[in-house]
Amino acid sequence: MKRVIVIGAGPAGSAAAMSLAKFSDIEVLLLDKATFPRRKVCGSGLSPWTLELLDEMGVGSIIRKEVYPIKAGIIGGVGGTAVELRSEYEAAVLLRSRFDTLLAYEAARRGAKLTEGVRVQELIRENGRLLGVKTNQGEIEADAVIVCSGSASKLAQAKRPGTTLRALMGWYEGVAGISDAVEIYFDPVVKPYYGWVFPETKNRVNIGICYNPNIGDLNAKQRFEAFIENRLAQRVKYANRIDYLMGHPIAITHKPTALVQSGTLIAGEAGNLVDPATAEGIHTALASGIIAGEFLGSRLEQGYLPTFENLSPYTKLIRQKIGPRLMAGNAFLQVAKTPILDFALRFGSFKPVKNVLNWALTGA
Repeated sequence: MKRVIVIGAGPAGSAAAMSLAKFSDIEVLLLDKATFPRRKVCGSGLSPWTLELLDEMGVGSIIRKEVYPIKAGIIGGVGGTAVELRSEYEAAVLLRSRFDTLLAYEAARRGAKLTEGVRVQELIRENGRLLGVKTNQGEIEADAVIVCSGSASKLAQAKRPGTTLRALMGWYEGVAGISDAVEIYFDPVVKPYYGWVFPETKNRVNIGICYNPNIGDLNAKQRFEAFIENRLAQRVKYANRIDYLMGHPIAITHKPTALVQSGTLIAGEAGNLVDPATAEGIHTALASGIIAGEFLGSRLEQGYLPTFENLSPYTKLIRQKIGPRLMAGNAFLQVAKTPILDFALRFGSFKPVKNVLNWALTGA
């Protein structure tokens, strides 16, 4: 019996655990430092491709029972012009505390041993070979590990191309003009990134910004307040903010790199696998978790030792299956840095332009 420890029970970790649980003679330990439900700073948007992937995982019906359905998207540029896009695409919003809980508990139902409140402090190695992990509750032996512990993880640090962005968001009730649409605005205070308004219920929304802290001289709170003033001042006039603002780093890349160590695979935000344009990481987390679980499970089942050499093809798999979407996101980001997006929005009523914007909003 082989033992694999999955560190982090977010979307990447839960997907990896579900994939590993399909293999015989593999004990799957799914560890998370938090206790579910736990909060996560995220817009909580589930793209069409994410919903499709959840269906393939066999959990789509579970998630859809609780989501707020999204039927449209509103995208606005620097000049104030906004276009509403409606198409056959289906999207949704589900608070991450609930989404992550459903996935983690489903992984446990399928055979993974979910243990909450366990913080992994370091990977234990001897002469380069993985022996296990050191936690706040003692050491645990393991044959292999999948690190899915997020962008702030120090367990799988390596030089990777990309940038670390910042997100700041809050929750509001009573915002005027909320419908079945998500709203994305490429406002000057955050461009080439954006601010958003995502409805979670008919009365509650999350409002946030994603930005590069190295561009501009405003701090996070100043940018957030400027975004609210520029885009939403009248709509939030009589709204109530729930709780305090929350921030979070987001590590992005367009080229997956350094995802393998001896006995170790890295998935999700721990490997910077986040869309460079939208900073959306749920889809890539799920996809990379599935790939990591299936690849490692098949290697162990076939009798391979989890050496660096035997695990190294994993990075190529990630590049093949996730890389094109990350590259497309990077291409859109380069466009967002120019006046092209604002020019396109001026002609947003034309079908070819709407088709391109639909692709950008739902795909890239």
